[in-house]
Amino acid sequence: MEYLSNRLTDYILKKGAIQEENYDVYQYGFQCFLEISISVICSIIIGLSLDMMLECILFFLFFIPMRSYSGGIHMETYFACLFFSCIILISTLLAVKYLAIPSIISFLIYLICIITIKLIGPVNHPNREVDSQENRLFIKRTDVTLFLSLVIAVVFILTNNARYIFLQSIVFLFIFITSLAGKIKYYKNLSPND
Repeated sequence: MEYLSNRLTDYILKKGAIQEENYDVYQYGFQCFLEISISVICSIIIGLSLDMMLECILFFLFFIPMRSYSGGIHMETYFACLFFSCIILISTLLAVKYLAIPSIISFLIYLICIITIKLIGPVNHPNREVDSQENRLFIKRTDVTLFLSLVIAVVFILTNNARYIFLQSIVFLFIFITSLAGKIKYYKNLSPND
């Protein structure tokens, strides 16, 4: 992605559309745009291939806000992140498509996951320093996201929608796993001198 974003930025620089001092900003913007575009296209292809577009959208409605605010483990490269994200999405959708779990079991799994996610707290990546004010903001946004997800889970239970509460429980199980893995990995990587 970096190579393509550099080429695009070089092209618009040569055309005189940007100034040399803005090169890094445009290069970063192109790189983010390309990475997000590829991720969205892959997700749409997966959702359409499995004939589960609504479930795919629900997956991301739960997953993206939680990962954005609660953090977790991050892969070293974009392509590793894309690969594991696709594996998580595919395995979630296939589980929802082919397994039938009672709603109450799914709801209990979901509750255990949100409690443990809350106990773990935000998982900050060592390469991106977060001050205490920003950390409080992440905690507040995580709490709001958890509350909204709980309301949705209760609606799924009350409407006896076993499929969607199962989807929600799997998503939060993956969020719990990535949060715990991140907490363990980044805790071990911190040296006493940091």
